[in-house]
Amino acid sequence: MANDSIVDWQFSGNEEAKEAAGAALSAYSSKLFALCDPNGPPILPPRVETAETSHTAEKAVVYSVLCGLGNAYAPSIGLPAAKKAVAEYLNRDLPNKLTANDVFMTVGCKQAIELAVDILAKPNANVLLPRPGFPWDMVRSLYQKLEVRKYDFVPERDYEIDLESVRAQVDENTFAIFIINPHNPIGNIYSEAHLKQIAELARELKIMVVSDEVFRWTVFGSKPFVPMAKFSSIVPVVTLGSISKGWTVPGWRTGWVSLHDLDGAFRNTKVVDAAKQFLEINSKPPTVIQAAIPTILEDTPEDFFIRRQKYLKDKADYAYTFVKSIPCLTCYQKTEACTFLWTELNISCFKDIKDAEDFCEKLASEKNLVLLPGKAFGVTNWVRHSIDMDSATLQDAFGRLKSFCISHSNTGEASLEDVNGVN
Repeated sequence: MANDSIVDWQFSGNEEAKEAAGAALSAYSSKLFALCDPNGPPILPPRVETAETSHTAEKAVVYSVLCGLGNAYAPSIGLPAAKKAVAEYLNRDLPNKLTANDVFMTVGCKQAIELAVDILAKPNANVLLPRPGFPWDMVRSLYQKLEVRKYDFVPERDYEIDLESVRAQVDENTFAIFIINPHNPIGNIYSEAHLKQIAELARELKIMVVSDEVFRWTVFGSKPFVPMAKFSSIVPVVTLGSISKGWTVPGWRTGWVSLHDLDGAFRNTKVVDAAKQFLEINSKPPTVIQAAIPTILEDTPEDFFIRRQKYLKDKADYAYTFVKSIPCLTCYQKTEACTFLWTELNISCFKDIKDAEDFCEKLASEKNLVLLPGKAFGVTNWVRHSIDMDSATLQDAFGRLKSFCISHSNTGEASLEDVNGVN
């Protein structure tokens, strides 16, 4: 029986990850979903429903299981067949070809970002991240105690990267600029000419480019996707990818890092050795999924992606049009990729909303609708909407959003000319 005295235990929880955990996307979404009423209307977006994946991918994994192809440990750097398949898939669009030795398999794109940060960062290093941008970059950078510097975009030029803001942030301790293409959360795609500008600037500044391209399969706008590695003859490029978004299988947790080496820059600076060492001491993606990667990448019919892209385009068109009828919200750019819409809040238009976080919390509590605040992506007074829902559910979601905004606006049924003067 324990006595009543207080024991001064010689252990306690390590709070080193506290700041980074608070910046994680899941920290925001979990809090908002917890505010929803489980006995009220359906919570949107649905937490467990996802779009169907390719039958080719499913059959490949089943075959891998039934044939015992994934029962053993894979090498720390990835299953050779998976590495080779990724290299050959990426090579379709590249003048400078990869080999299997240039590819490292990871536990989804999150570990790919971890790998990119961990193998490159040195004491006192700083990294350039987009504002807004996907928060996991920030999470890992915070955890590694890197200095984070933000660069901006030029809305008037289809949200191209503001190259002067990049130049102003770089010093002798900057090692890389991270880009997201297609961009999450804005949903824009960089042109080939702009990517070349980024490569030339990075070369001038003597930094590498790390390109998160996980949404490359969800492009449905008029601009084609161009991989950053097309310009690896100008600057060293690290590409991050996974099958999570293109095949709608985030739970399969399988991604990769590819090193597009310029004149041996990665090998001469021991980046390749560091990648191998990092992966030796970290978790590996499931062997059973890695074994299926060659079939998934090589045999998935193009029609699967075409249907998925058309589905997302229909949802983006609907959401962008509907937002124009909602007081206090402004969407400046219709998403051309990804599964989200990015809108700005006119806080002065609301009578009882103090900021985007307050907006999202009240919306979750009152309407069982979850939007993520811009703070999760490094900016204030913006919100990200999921559009990856069937038409009826999406209409329900935006109907609730409009009702909420009207009820909290200064004028009730606000004049659209006053609050939504967008094209």
